[in-house]
Amino acid sequence: MTKSIIYLLITLFMSAIAMVSSQNIVVAQTLPQQIQYQELLSLYEQGLDSIIIQQYSTPTSEAEYYYLASSYLRLGDYNQALIYFSSLIKILNSEESIWWNIEAGLARAKILFYLDNHSTALEQAYALSIHSSSTEDQKNRAAIFVEDILGYLSPADLVQLLTDIYPVQLKASILEELVYTIPYGLANSLFSDVEQLAEKSGESNNITLSRLKQQLSVPVQYQNRYDPLKQYSIPDGFHYRLGVLLPMYSLDDPRYTVVQDLYKGMSFAAEEFNANTPDAKFFLIYKSTSDTASRNRELSVQKSNSNHFAHTQFSSMVISDRVNAVIGPLYSNEAPSYAPLAEEYDTPLFLPLANADSLDLHNNYMFQVNPSFSSQGARLARYAVENLGYDTLGIIAEQGSLGEAAARSFLRESERLGAFVAYNFVENLEEQGYGITDFTKYFTTDTLDSVTIVDAVYAPFTGTIAQTLIESLLTDLEAMRSTIDILGSEEWGGVNINASRLPETNIYFSRGFAVDTTQSKTQLFASSYKERYGDYPTNFSYIGFDVAYYVMRELYSAKNPKALKNKIKKSSAYKGHAFTINFRNTHVNSSVFIQHIPSFQTTDEQN
Repeated sequence: MTKSIIYLLITLFMSAIAMVSSQNIVVAQTLPQQIQYQELLSLYEQGLDSIIIQQYSTPTSEAEYYYLASSYLRLGDYNQALIYFSSLIKILNSEESIWWNIEAGLARAKILFYLDNHSTALEQAYALSIHSSSTEDQKNRAAIFVEDILGYLSPADLVQLLTDIYPVQLKASILEELVYTIPYGLANSLFSDVEQLAEKSGESNNITLSRLKQQLSVPVQYQNRYDPLKQYSIPDGFHYRLGVLLPMYSLDDPRYTVVQDLYKGMSFAAEEFNANTPDAKFFLIYKSTSDTASRNRELSVQKSNSNHFAHTQFSSMVISDRVNAVIGPLYSNEAPSYAPLAEEYDTPLFLPLANADSLDLHNNYMFQVNPSFSSQGARLARYAVENLGYDTLGIIAEQGSLGEAAARSFLRESERLGAFVAYNFVENLEEQGYGITDFTKYFTTDTLDSVTIVDAVYAPFTGTIAQTLIESLLTDLEAMRSTIDILGSEEWGGVNINASRLPETNIYFSRGFAVDTTQSKTQLFASSYKERYGDYPTNFSYIGFDVAYYVMRELYSAKNPKALKNKIKKSSAYKGHAFTINFRNTHVNSSVFIQHIPSFQTTDEQN
């Protein structure tokens, strides 16, 4: 549905309300008898919206119009809900119709609020709160919705609303919501404007204005209570919309299951969050990051088209779908096309798997859930020095690889903590045919050799050459009968050292995520997931769940999405199934898993 049609429906609503007012109805409403539509009400209370939409697609009564529209609203289909609520507002068959008109008006105001048309939503809700045809219950609910709207909006939004043409009482309520969140001078100036308007309209005795005058009477007291960080609230049943940007693959592509499992994990998170959060609801809005039209074109053309495609997808999500935050894209090479758009549209972007250090661009709206290689290097350095007590270390890494950033970070953090890095070899190891004995000879533990003995060597090997370099390092250490420990990247997790090879060597490696299937909460999740989808979750299912649930948790806590990016940097750690997420006043997740492959000597001692 186009915007013009939506605005037409809004106009029809306002006309219908005006028509009800023009009839000067002052008699009490006749409230509907629920017994007349008990079956329909039962379906609605059970949440069977799809059945209602199927069975009552051609409504004939006010109740059928209302619950059909409400079912569409509950499913997040605002356009269809608008159509049926607008049709209901035009029905004026009896005194019962008036009750349905007002209920439809309240629902319409809520839809306008979800569509970010806060000004019109506020105007309509306030009108219904004082409307002569509204029951006391309807007036109270409309008044509460007015308060909810004001509690949700930011101080900047509220100041902007004061420029609109509203009744004095509504302007006074807006200003009352602003008090102590804006500087005293601005508050006093805005109060003077509203006070003058009240004098002109003969409403100088307004109670709310009297309270405001008292609050502004002592500047020092106002300054002591001034806090620009507003505590937001949301209307009951608030809808959040979470965008998901993932690539699209054919069914025979092995990457298809990765994306599928990620999205199933996210969907499962939304279902679980919605089931446990009755006063808010999350919807997922998916769009593809795969621009199939430009795949076979020249590289320069592909890059230009990629940026244009990213802008199309992201802007569509924010403007048309009105998402509050976005999860994705998936890969590090896609992220640079989307990161500037997050800042342009003030919409936080959460990268679930991308972990390249080149993404660490201090973008206020981009959050890297998978810790960068630099983060992992620094964390492993702290663990080595503070937990393992190492004070003399060595480094070997492939130049130009992702591991180089980890090595640099490891070096800085180790030295900052007082450790001595005796050897720092960041070289083009691939060019030398992976023969690394020129470097590994320094990692001996033979005291007869004239070298500085290190406690451990950090070897963050990554990419396709990782396993070859790992094997070369192990072979050289074995030949020297070295007993130093090894610190490494995630690729070291697959190493299998037999008892005779390096019996005294411990291996410690970092990972951005890890799933512990021995935990009861993870086992319960796996069981519920299998019941829902027919298969047990993969690592990507857990990752999708954790990232989505974390964003939902933070959005729900922030209330207003505009407060999300600042709240995330200060929020407590989220301990999920795969990730521990803690941004610690940055935009890169600082929580890294350190895993240990014990030496055979250690294992024997423990046994």
